[in-house]
Amino acid sequence: MNFPSTSSAKEAFMVAMKNIAKTCAIYTRKSTDERLDMEFNTLDAQREACEAYIASQRSEGWALSETLYNDGGFSGGNIERPALTQLLEDIKAGKVDIIVVYKIDRLTRSLSDFAKLVDIFDEHGVTFVSITQSFNTTTSMGRLTLNVLLSFAQFEREVTSERIRDKIAASKAKGMWQGGRPPFGFDVGDRRLVINNEDAPKARRIFELYLELNSVSDIEIELKRLGIKSRQRKSDKGFTYGGTYFSRGALYSLLQNPVYIGKISHKGTIHEGLHDAIITQELWDAVQNKLKVQAQCPKGQIGTRHRNLLTGRLFDEHGNRYTPVYTNHKNKQKYRYYLNKELSKDKSHPRFKRARFPAHEIEKVVEDTLRNHLHEFALNKDNSCFTYFTENQTALPVYELVRSLISKIIVQENSLELHIKPEKLEKLACTYLDISLECSEDELVIEEPFKSERSDDGAIVINSKNRDMFDLPPRLLKKLVQGVIWRDEHFDGIAIKAIARRESCSHDYVSSAIFKSFKILQNAS
Repeated sequence: MNFPSTSSAKEAFMVAMKNIAKTCAIYTRKSTDERLDMEFNTLDAQREACEAYIASQRSEGWALSETLYNDGGFSGGNIERPALTQLLEDIKAGKVDIIVVYKIDRLTRSLSDFAKLVDIFDEHGVTFVSITQSFNTTTSMGRLTLNVLLSFAQFEREVTSERIRDKIAASKAKGMWQGGRPPFGFDVGDRRLVINNEDAPKARRIFELYLELNSVSDIEIELKRLGIKSRQRKSDKGFTYGGTYFSRGALYSLLQNPVYIGKISHKGTIHEGLHDAIITQELWDAVQNKLKVQAQCPKGQIGTRHRNLLTGRLFDEHGNRYTPVYTNHKNKQKYRYYLNKELSKDKSHPRFKRARFPAHEIEKVVEDTLRNHLHEFALNKDNSCFTYFTENQTALPVYELVRSLISKIIVQENSLELHIKPEKLEKLACTYLDISLECSEDELVIEEPFKSERSDDGAIVINSKNRDMFDLPPRLLKKLVQGVIWRDEHFDGIAIKAIARRESCSHDYVSSAIFKSFKILQNAS
């Protein structure tokens, strides 16, 4: 019997490997949605170039996937993009062998995100190819080159952000206006605020009303009676905003804005502005003193307003409201919950498990969901201010963020539905980051996967995606640790009765704690 030579067998093997089809997915991205409505846009150009490259590799077994992975109008600063999310799901499902992009930065501009993506590619045996940069992540040299390239790209973005911050600080120190919506009573001209003669008397009247009425809520009512609204304006991109009655939050912001005495604020420092004042220093001082006095809460009530983050915002799908309640445990420590009285009436109903939530649990889910979607709210995603915003949005205080942006939260059976007012983000970005963002005025709805389960002691533990199973309330975490310790002692030969006698508790309590530790650890694995 004649056996083929080693070299011919190797050649035959290589030919067979080439004949195995490799599914190639093309990913395209553009940071803004500008000109995407054209018959042939930049996404089409990227895809056409990638298709030509795949066709040139047909002899290697490359085959084009018909699925389109196009992200138009999404920044590369994060990986929260619909088409990229779908691509990653298809990779995990084994539908993709090779990812083809026009340039690396189409996939991501973040080194940390790139490292995460490469780990996913490696885990599922997927190759990453950039057709204009000749990179292939199947080789160690390819990975090294890509990491160096992305490191320089990230360094460039950070340097650009520093330059923007320095430029804004220097301009504000000179009293210049740095963009964004002008305050009520002003227009903008030649990089400075200019008094609007029609609105300036109304702005001055708001300060006077506060001294007369002693209440921002009463000012809100009086302005509606007088028919005084904010000025309607149109942005550079044609979006109309303003022309509405003042909210309490807008009035508080107006009353504390030093532009009305001819000054500019930057990160807590007040600079002389290039514009004229609308009110006198005496009127300003009187208003600020009264605001400070009214902000002082009675002893024992400090921070109550901030403690219940979701008050007045949380509802079930039938419109029943969740209200904050408190319970006292044996250790005299108070625990906060949000209770739906309507759902709590029938314990046998499946919806009863959604009748009560630990406050810190659901507040954390809401905050994380909101922060993960903040980048979607801005319209001007193509400028450096947006890049700076996405990298520094953790500076936005959670209370102001949630209370300003969220109009309501609906608790569904398997999801949380957050109703968002994106335009409120403009004021927060200006106040806390000193940058100008332009956001949509249309209400957005964010749906977050969500599941609630009732634990053995009656408390609700919230399970959302990516949630750490050990991120428990202190009381439950203590029980878990206690149960694990007792379990190990029992496995080492110590009787449950002996443990119960030592801990001055019942046999059933120790058994229950050990059983619960098994259950929680099993769910976490």
